[in-house]
Amino acid sequence: MDQSFNILASEYRPMIVAYLRSLGADAHLAEDLAQETFLAAYQSLDSFDEGGNLGAWLRGIARNKTLMHWRAAAARPPLSTDARCVEGIDEVFEAMDRQKEESDWWEDRREILRQCIAQLSSSLRRAIERVYSEGETLDEAAATLSSTRLAIGQRLSRARNQIRQCVTLKLNSVNNHD
Repeated sequence: MDQSFNILASEYRPMIVAYLRSLGADAHLAEDLAQETFLAAYQSLDSFDEGGNLGAWLRGIARNKTLMHWRAAAARPPLSTDARCVEGIDEVFEAMDRQKEESDWWEDRREILRQCIAQLSSSLRRAIERVYSEGETLDEAAATLSSTRLAIGQRLSRARNQIRQCVTLKLNSVNNHD
């Protein structure tokens, strides 16, 4: 791979790994799928629309790699890959894509995400932490939180919606002050 692509890959790697984790991949699988994503991106670089959103393009490849992984493994993904769920996750990441100008751009977005997660109710925050931070499956989180798989899934859906709204508001506020 050429050096300029390696620089882009290193810049976008944290975002892609975070995205893969949000789709239910554990830390090791997220790293493996990120590697596959960047390899596929490099091989398909000529299909990228110059001037397009590179982050969204990479997430599309990562999403497809994730879905192919779950199909090949003939396993049920630990999180819902329902189109509405994935769209909600994509909207959060798209909101973070906007206005990428500063060198500490990703860290600023991570801080906004941390602030939005901190604003969740304890019930929603615990579900997010168990599944996304601790890497538990829905069943494991349900057992840990004395709940059901369905209830945890609903909490995650509500949490993602609230996070998306919060991130969007905070980013709009930041962008309006620039």
